[in-house]
Amino acid sequence: MLRGVNSSYHSRIMSEKPEQQPQPDQAPSPIGEISQEPSSFEAFLDANQKKLIIAGIILIIALVAYVVIDGLKQQELENHSAEVSAARTLAQLEAQASEKAGTNAGGTALLRKAQLQWRDLQQPEAIKTLESFVSEYPDHPAFASGLASLASYQHKMGNLEAAKENYGKAVEEKAAISSMALIYLGDIARGEGNDEAAGEYYDRASSEYGDIHANIRQIAERHSKLLGVSAPIEVKPAPPAPPAPKPGAASKPVKVDPLPTNPDLPEKPVVPEAPVPVVPADPKPALPQDPKPVDPKPPIPEDPKPETPKAPADPPSN
Repeated sequence: MLRGVNSSYHSRIMSEKPEQQPQPDQAPSPIGEISQEPSSFEAFLDANQKKLIIAGIILIIALVAYVVIDGLKQQELENHSAEVSAARTLAQLEAQASEKAGTNAGGTALLRKAQLQWRDLQQPEAIKTLESFVSEYPDHPAFASGLASLASYQHKMGNLEAAKENYGKAVEEKAAISSMALIYLGDIARGEGNDEAAGEYYDRASSEYGDIHANIRQIAERHSKLLGVSAPIEVKPAPPAPPAPKPGAASKPVKVDPLPTNPDLPEKPVVPEAPVPVVPADPKPALPQDPKPVDPKPPIPEDPKPETPKAPADPPSN
């Protein structure tokens, strides 16, 4: 029964709906139709083709020029470094620092100049050279090392306040030398009797740089063991014994202190003159006499003369 009602209702609605005919303007377009007109990008390329080619050529030229200029700069820096490395005397390093002022090579020349001055016992001049370096080359790759070297020189010269200031600046640079700067700050604090501050510096060096530098942790521990230990008393070594005289060599005269003077004696005692020895004259050698001729004939003995007898003496009278 319901199926018949639905079918009648559906047939009635279809009969009341007017028939719709398709209009000419509403004709459906074919699916997949592609427009044949050029896109906006292609139109831009066509309109600006020459400009784009010129711009590309300029870009290539600029890139090549940058590479060439950068290579020349690198070559110049290498030449400067080689010239500074070849300098050996203070005069040569001073000339290099003046010629290459403002460059990294000029800063390196100042660092090497300070090292030579310190080696030649020119301590004040070395400190002035490093002060010039840290003021003129704050962007130098070895700036932190220059600060630490300046602080070390000032530390050795006894200028502890300036040394602490420059050690602190070296620590702020967070460079490789910063770990040793903390150790030196701890040493200064320990020398001043501030063991607490010294221990803090040693702990910072071990904790902040122990994983970066292999030996810094051991150095910090070794310095920490000295906290609370009094400094050793310096004992002057005994003078060396005089060398033994060589056999056959003349010994040096021994200096003898003069005897104490007696006020009763004259200042200049009269010394008796020694008698002048009489030197006998040299004997004259006797000249040989000429030999007398010898008569070969023997002498003839003379005849003996008879002796006359003497008269007897008169007898004594009675």
